[in-house]
Amino acid sequence: MYGEILVATDGSDIATTAADRGLEIADRLEATVHVVSVVDRADADDESAHERHREYVERVERDCHDRGLTVETSVRSGRPSRELLAYADEYDVELIVMGTHGRTGLARWLMGSVAIAVVREARCPVLTVNANVADPPRKIDDVLIATDGRPGVEAAVDRGLELAAAYGSRVHALSVVNDVHSHTSIVLEALEEVGERSTSAIADRASERGLETERAIERGVPNREIVAYADERDVDLVVVGTESRSGLDRVVAGSVSQRVIGTASVPVLSVRTIDR
Repeated sequence: MYGEILVATDGSDIATTAADRGLEIADRLEATVHVVSVVDRADADDESAHERHREYVERVERDCHDRGLTVETSVRSGRPSRELLAYADEYDVELIVMGTHGRTGLARWLMGSVAIAVVREARCPVLTVNANVADPPRKIDDVLIATDGRPGVEAAVDRGLELAAAYGSRVHALSVVNDVHSHTSIVLEALEEVGERSTSAIADRASERGLETERAIERGVPNREIVAYADERDVDLVVVGTESRSGLDRVVAGSVSQRVIGTASVPVLSVRTIDR
């Protein structure tokens, strides 16, 4: 689990914050770190741009050496999301860590571009850190796994529990019933029953690993309730699932997961269920 971790950097403060979280996890799991920076294709012929990106990579590399971590580095040119995904596939990366905003030459690593493209298409989990995450916790004591009972969360539950077990974390299983639209009471009650079953299943699996658990069923706008719960309970990591349709590789639950990624005050682990 997470034996090969890719840390993407563009030299920005947010990328540095994300890298710090990635190196802490790598240290905990004794993983190899791959530090990668991508020169945007618009700057591909600019040697000074390549030099800047080499400096970004070297900073993280020094931090790896300070921690005694095994590290590989690479500076690539091209479309950032495509190059990061290609590297991850080439080196069998098991976790990608990146910031959701930053700079790459004149381009921006914005929500809806690099970070979301990686989340949508990566074959491995992606840990994202946004501008709201000022100081990621050094230890993951509490992990929130969001579930709506759909097949798209299965992989997220698996990987979330694996990481929680590595830290001995308390697991929070949360299901949010969206009551914004005028659902009838019968429909809302049925959705809550689904939430009860899915959160109970997560809690049972966590208990089997010897982990402390909490369950909650909330009503409201899912992404807002997830973020609010994480803030109120001092959660250190939020885990969300995304789902792809066969052949389309589209995120079905993207509106929820993307909004959590963009607004959470703690790192978010996104895990895509890949249809075979």
